[in-house]
Formats: sequence, structure tokens, C-alpha cells
Amino acid sequence: MNPREAIEAAELAEAETAYRQQLAREMYQAGQRAGFQAGYRQANTDEAAQWAKVTRSVARGISHAELEQRRWGPGGRAHFADPRPGDFPGRGAKPQAQPEQEMEAG
Repeated sequence: MNPREAIEAAELAEAETAYRQQLAREMYQAGQRAGFQAGYRQANTDEAAQWAKVTRSVARGISHAELEQRRWGPGGRAHFADPRPGDFPGRGAKPQAQPEQEMEAG
């Protein structure tokens, strides 16, 4: 093999390597696009199923008052922030007597 043929063989190998790298890049990008599209389709399907589940109770005819009761609790929106049994009374609260628990007979 003379020097000219060696140079041509090296250039051919370099062109082949560049071609394979470009092909790999394009294949990766195509796969990534396909994966994104599949993921978005699945997310849309999941979201539609969740919305159907959420809106099913409204579609069955539950009244607005019942929905407000479920959302805000007893007393509605105006009393949402009122203290509830079991809430933390604050650091300055005096301890209240707790009923003693009875021992079980053994």
C-alpha cells in the first residue's frame, strides 16, 4: 500500500465513522421523540381517567351544599379556620386534666 492509498483508506474510515455517529444521533433523537410522545399520551389518558373519577360525584347529582360541606367541613367556608377537637391549643395554654385510663383485669 502506497502513501496515497493509505491516506484514501484513512479518509474513508473517517467518513464511515462520521456517518455512523450521525446515524446514531438521529436514531437516539427519534427514539427520544417517540418516548416523549408515548409519555404524553399516557399522561393524557391518566389525567382523563382521574378527572372522570373526580367529577363522577358531581355528575351523579350531589348538591352544591354537600360539595361545600365536603370541601370546607362543618360550618362551611366561614368557619373553616375555627379550632377543631384535637387541635394544638398553643404554647400558653394550660394543661387540661386527662381522664385516667382503666386497667384491664388480667
